[in-house]
Amino acid sequence: MKFLIHLAFRYLRGRKKIVFTTSNSLSLFGIALAVFSLLVISSVMNGFEADMRDRVIGTKAEIKIYEKDFAPLNDYENLAQKIENIEFVKVASPVCETELLIQNKKNISAIICMGIDLEKHAKVTDFYQKFVVGAPENKDLEEDGIILGLDLSLSINATVGEYVQISSPIGSVPSPFGLLPKSKKLKVVGIFLSGMPEYDQVFTYISLKNAQYLLGWQDEVSYLEVRTFKPEKAMKIATQINELFPEYYAEDWSIFEKNLFNAIKMEKTVMFLVLALMIIIASFNMSGNFIKMVAEKKSEIGILKALGIPEKQISSIFFLSGTIIGIIGTISGMLLAITILWIQQKYHLISIPIAGFPLQWIPVKINISDLFIIPIVSMIISILTTIYPAHKTLQIETIKIIQNNVR
Repeated sequence: MKFLIHLAFRYLRGRKKIVFTTSNSLSLFGIALAVFSLLVISSVMNGFEADMRDRVIGTKAEIKIYEKDFAPLNDYENLAQKIENIEFVKVASPVCETELLIQNKKNISAIICMGIDLEKHAKVTDFYQKFVVGAPENKDLEEDGIILGLDLSLSINATVGEYVQISSPIGSVPSPFGLLPKSKKLKVVGIFLSGMPEYDQVFTYISLKNAQYLLGWQDEVSYLEVRTFKPEKAMKIATQINELFPEYYAEDWSIFEKNLFNAIKMEKTVMFLVLALMIIIASFNMSGNFIKMVAEKKSEIGILKALGIPEKQISSIFFLSGTIIGIIGTISGMLLAITILWIQQKYHLISIPIAGFPLQWIPVKINISDLFIIPIVSMIISILTTIYPAHKTLQIETIKIIQNNVR
């Protein structure tokens, strides 16, 4: 075996004593660059996905629990106590969700209005960390207050201390002129910035009792929001809730923002496949080098056969050569990628030069699975491309080689 490894290195180096030949070095560099690119892009995509998940969870909680038919949820306080007794569940908070119109002078906008208990809601989400103007408390909402998203406040030109009018687009209040929509005049007590423009443009928060009034409900809510001690187990906990309480329906954050996270996963998959082509191209280049090497080393291969060395061992020389290039290229790419990603994670060298953008630098997150999958894919492709050159050695006829050398 040592003899075969020695020959493999000898063929890779050519006449050089230390480094590989130029063509083999280029193949090695191509594999290293492909592994580096795959790890970096995958880690950056993981970073953006994790940041997006934190923003969604920070605004919408981790799990939502509805009635099975999505009807108004009764006896929600008793249900919340039962849910909080489940392992890994931290707290549950009631929410009334409805679509309303908001008006400030001549500015009108459609909104999604959330009726909440602010103290409980702040335990379920990161709401208190998102205020950019004002510092509202639960009593402020109870005293006919409203919290607006930053983009919404700018579009209707309303700030803290001003009064806005919210109303239901569906008439439900009898009058001599027919059914009129319910409306409420509220004072802006806070403005939040979630980092998700689509949320900041439409989301508002009012007290639970005001939301129930506008919906025409008594002591009912739309759903319960749940926070866990381990967000990565939200899907399993939601499944457990569905099993324990079949009369209700629970869904985790990956479901109620399914389109967003499916788009991110699709983008990651496409990027992985595109960058994996770099490994294939580098491997094809390596295969071409080995075919050329077989042609150049015909005499040596013929002599090795004449000395009685089995053909399988001679073929294994090229498998070993491909493995050596694959290992060195893969490890080099991994070490370089991990170093760059660690520097970016610690020192934030690469920033995002967009004013007002929620992220000021490119986020990175290294998954352990990527450190296994990408090197394995690289090694498999590297070894597979040596099959044809290794097979070419079996076609070399020893007698003809000896006859040509004698001549």
